[in-house]
Amino acid sequence: MSNTVVYSIYIKASAQRIWKALTTPEDTSRWGYGGSVEIDPRPGGDYRSLSTEEMKQMGMGDVAVQGRVIEIDEPRRLVLDWAPSWYPGAEATRLTWELTEYPSGLTQVVLTHDVTNNTQLLAEVSGGADPQTGGGGWPWALSDLKSLLETGQSMDELAG
Repeated sequence: MSNTVVYSIYIKASAQRIWKALTTPEDTSRWGYGGSVEIDPRPGGDYRSLSTEEMKQMGMGDVAVQGRVIEIDEPRRLVLDWAPSWYPGAEATRLTWELTEYPSGLTQVVLTHDVTNNTQLLAEVSGGADPQTGGGGWPWALSDLKSLLETGQSMDELAG
């Protein structure tokens, strides 16, 4: 069994717009699990995804995920060492975002998450559980990203 998940989706948005959605707090707070991102956009720079108020009410600290920027090539490739706070002391996993923009206005987004250093994460990042309680993993987050960028609203906002 592989310890790497790979998801590929197409979003009707420019690579630069998607990049902004991945790397700025005003956008990251609107999709997925809603944590604002702080990133020092250089190799070796710090990466942090902050906890939402709902996460804090569930007992999580101020930072949901922390890590380091390994590689950055705006707006095409972002590679992070990614360590969720709910596994304290676990080694970081490797998260890679790859964006390929096409003349049609579509951008392919490929997310690769290698959880070899923390195989407990495999079921979580793969989804399959209730997304409202955090079990939707990357399929949930990517669907929400696509909804936000194509409609201007998150899935929660669309559901009303």
